[in-house]
Amino acid sequence: MSWTKAEFKDGEVWAECDAQGRLRKTKGKVRIAYQTNAKKFYSTFEDRLKVIDPSDVEEWASAKGRSKADSSLMGGVPADLGNVDHFHLWSDGACSGNPGPSGAGTVLIDRDSVREWSTWLGTGTNNIAELTGILQGLEALPEGTDRTVVIHTDSQYCIGVLAKNWKAKANGELIAQIRAVLAPLPKVVWHWVRGHEGVALNERCDELARQAIVRRTTEIT
Repeated sequence: MSWTKAEFKDGEVWAECDAQGRLRKTKGKVRIAYQTNAKKFYSTFEDRLKVIDPSDVEEWASAKGRSKADSSLMGGVPADLGNVDHFHLWSDGACSGNPGPSGAGTVLIDRDSVREWSTWLGTGTNNIAELTGILQGLEALPEGTDRTVVIHTDSQYCIGVLAKNWKAKANGELIAQIRAVLAPLPKVVWHWVRGHEGVALNERCDELARQAIVRRTTEIT
């Protein structure tokens, strides 16, 4: 099941869509929810919804141009983790079906510098997409860096297999690759973020991952 953000009445909802981001109708109506992990769903006519283009996430568009001194860029981060002299790696993965078409989104903040990845992965699982989102950010860190890296993710699975020694039943090669990149870093801090709760950079990574699925392309900026 895939979801896209849409305007509905005076607010925003998540609307069920296909892998290309088109609204999916059942008996003439589109299923909607106020959170993607909601247990209660509603339905409405397609003409009452306006899909929000992933490239038009207003909150991020305004934040990306701000300086490191603007704390709103790091909204949702505890004060003790928000040190602007750390590297901040935000990531997310998306999958239409599991397995299914998948993408990874990453934002890497290096003081005033911001880089983004929207990576098309082909057919894969959600866990592969989540792991890849972390890996591509880690691989972009300067070689030999002596600075702390804070990894922000909504994936308990990634934190478990990479930081808590959970036994991985799958994706062993990918996990080993990430652990090898993590090993020489002087300090890594893991920060779990509750997904789809309006945390700007977490939402942006989700949008980047879904963009990759819709466009079937990889874009790095």
